Amino acid sequence: MASNDVRIWRRGPAPTPAGSGDTPDYGYFGPGSQVWRVLLHPVVTPFIAPVTALLELPHIPLQSVLVDHDPLAVVARKRRSMSPIMAVRRAQRTVGVPVPIILGDKETADRIAAHLRKYHSPMTGTIPGTDEPYAAQGPELVLFAHVTIMQAALLVYENFAYEGLRRPRRLEPRDRDQFWLEAKQFGLLMGATPEEIPTTCREVAQYYAGIAHRYGVAENFGTDLAVAPFVAMARGFEFAQVHELAPLALSGLFTPQMMAMLPRPARRNLGVPALFDPLLNLSLRMTRPIMLAFNVHRFADAVERGIGGPDALALAAHARRLQASAA
Repeated sequence: MASNDVRIWRRGPAPTPAGSGDTPDYGYFGPGSQVWRVLLHPVVTPFIAPVTALLELPHIPLQSVLVDHDPLAVVARKRRSMSPIMAVRRAQRTVGVPVPIILGDKETADRIAAHLRKYHSPMTGTIPGTDEPYAAQGPELVLFAHVTIMQAALLVYENFAYEGLRRPRRLEPRDRDQFWLEAKQFGLLMGATPEEIPTTCREVAQYYAGIAHRYGVAENFGTDLAVAPFVAMARGFEFAQVHELAPLALSGLFTPQMMAMLPRPARRNLGVPALFDPLLNLSLRMTRPIMLAFNVHRFADAVERGIGGPDALALAAHARRLQASAA
């Protein structure tokens, strides 16, 4: 399957861009929103999924979902080898499928959100080594996914996003709070309980403090989700696949920098000793100028198409025109 085949990303009919047509429907966010400001920067697309993964992997209930239901883990338990393109497709769907929720009109956002809720609903089970149940579409994990996805977008934007030659920087406190207030709608569409969704930076910090006890390592997590898939994909590797593996290579090359942008508690959750913090921070500072490449439209579009897909590229191009008009 070619990497520009829309079937990799598309679920149902083509998405309708926000703000198109004679009576524009700007979706749930729209031009001028902080959510669009952050999510529309081209550097966010290639890094949001791996940063989200770094934030989520230490979470025991989420680990249990992945071990039992993630395609990479499931296939690796059944087969001696598998194509590493499976991991690329996994990353592409993670990024490309939800994009219409952010950049489409309300009908598109509602339809894709319903698809995601339905897709995740059967993912239930018991945390290995315990009798505690988990549910991917349950309140705990839906809220966790919402917060980590949106935090990942904000972290990437504030650490990697050059505006022209201006270095990346944190949003103003009021803009950060506005981002979380607007982002609540994404959590609602995913199925989160309204009153539990944090809408300020302070509430986000309180949320993370309240789930500190949920971090650790679930039984069989390392073997089933890291070792077995990696070995199986190594056995299934072919040189003809190299050009399609670019999305994984890009995230792999910048893993230290992505770890550096994480809050210190998140680094500790990943088992990274504080001793390495200065080296990670130095790595981020020294390599950050590479992200200026995303100011080159042809490069940025190629990366965005390869990871988010043709629909995401078209939605983003339309939304950026609206955003520029609003500015």
